[in-house]
Amino acid sequence: MNEKILIGVLEEFAKLAAIPRPSKHEEQVSNFLKNFFVEHGFKVVQDDFKNIIAEIPASVGKENAPLTVLQAHMDMVCVAAEGYEFNPLSDPIKLIRGEKFLEAQGTSLGADDGIGVAEILYLVKNHKDFPHGKLRIIFTVDEEQGMSGAKNLDEKFLADAQFFINCDSERFGEIVVGCAGCIHATFWRELHYVRPDTKLPNNMAIKISGLRGGHSGEEISNGRINALKVVGGIMRQIMLRGKIRLSSLKGGRAFNVIPDNAEFAFATDLKIDVVQEICADMERKLKKIYSSTEPNLKIEVKTIKRPDKVLHVKDFDCLSNVITLIHNGVYHMSPENPAQVLASANLGVIRMDDNIVELKILPRANADELIEEFIEGFGQVARLCSFEYKFFSQTPAWNLNPNSKLLKFAEEIFTAQNGYAPKVKEIHAGLETSFFMKKNPALDIISIGTTNENIHSPNERLHLETVAPHVKFIVGLLEKISE
Repeated sequence: MNEKILIGVLEEFAKLAAIPRPSKHEEQVSNFLKNFFVEHGFKVVQDDFKNIIAEIPASVGKENAPLTVLQAHMDMVCVAAEGYEFNPLSDPIKLIRGEKFLEAQGTSLGADDGIGVAEILYLVKNHKDFPHGKLRIIFTVDEEQGMSGAKNLDEKFLADAQFFINCDSERFGEIVVGCAGCIHATFWRELHYVRPDTKLPNNMAIKISGLRGGHSGEEISNGRINALKVVGGIMRQIMLRGKIRLSSLKGGRAFNVIPDNAEFAFATDLKIDVVQEICADMERKLKKIYSSTEPNLKIEVKTIKRPDKVLHVKDFDCLSNVITLIHNGVYHMSPENPAQVLASANLGVIRMDDNIVELKILPRANADELIEEFIEGFGQVARLCSFEYKFFSQTPAWNLNPNSKLLKFAEEIFTAQNGYAPKVKEIHAGLETSFFMKKNPALDIISIGTTNENIHSPNERLHLETVAPHVKFIVGLLEKISE
């Protein structure tokens, strides 16, 4: 039975993997999902934002059971391994199925949240095989880059629902009952360039690689090094020994991904052996601190051709200062639960071009008040460093409902099916549940999922052994609700 379910779910997932679906480019996958429901004879709505809302009628005799929503998001974070050619707007995800894991060739897998979508599609195709009340399926867009799908979903699709099962969590055996809110922060500054000073005759590039990266919420307390903060540290060490004028800097993949690589080029009065010594010392110190979590860190130095232009000293000072001063990593731990991150921030991306430098930062908090603290503090950093800034796409936190009936059902059913009790937790990551609760505070919500490792990275993989049990868990919940 488990193999039959697994094969059925993976068939649906393979169809999704063949469709490019980065955030904000979901039209093709949205149309695919709409056609799925039309072909199977269900009422479906595709709203103006490309969200999909479908109605599945109740089993015979279960028409008076509470309406339950099953929800997942259709977009994914598309990242590729260094040197792997991949166009997220046109290339499919190439799946690799092993005995224990499903992975992707050279890219992120998209199990976040494609496996949730695939499981729901499988359940819809087989909904006559188990008793259930009325179901509403909601597939949202843009969860990964702003949650605009959830934010703009019409409240009428939630107003008549009592129970809500979000299928976007990352560990089977955990029931999520709360999540962090967040806000996107962008800093930028106009740049001014000058010709390199002849007193700075040596030109070099430094590359930081081999880091693990990962999800900037769930992995933020797991000893992951941020490559962009390493850049800042190396630049400070060079400034202590000599002069440096930056010509280029880039690093990071997205707001919500811990940067696993960065590279910068510069002119300096230091000889290459001195810079190599600085980098070797930095690598040695970091490996000593993070020996168990970042054993593959590499900091490489090479000579390059003399750049045509370098940053004006004022622009360089402002940039190096903001990289140093902006908070990155854990900010607060929960006083009630010392193992729970309460607030954090991720310096996710830095990009320079001929006109501006831009930084993308993602602060998170499981209390909305701490988001306000980030807004005030980060704004002060930007002003001190002469950067312009903008905060946008704020997501509220979702907190535990102590009277949740759905949680009680879930604990009972999971324990009966698996022989051990699930872990109930709040996570330090964002979920669309925050917006759904805001639209209908009476909703009884939980978030569950399969076990997915290293999401938002080319090392993402799905634990195959958790797929069928997770599907059975959802079926058990729907059967219980229908009673």
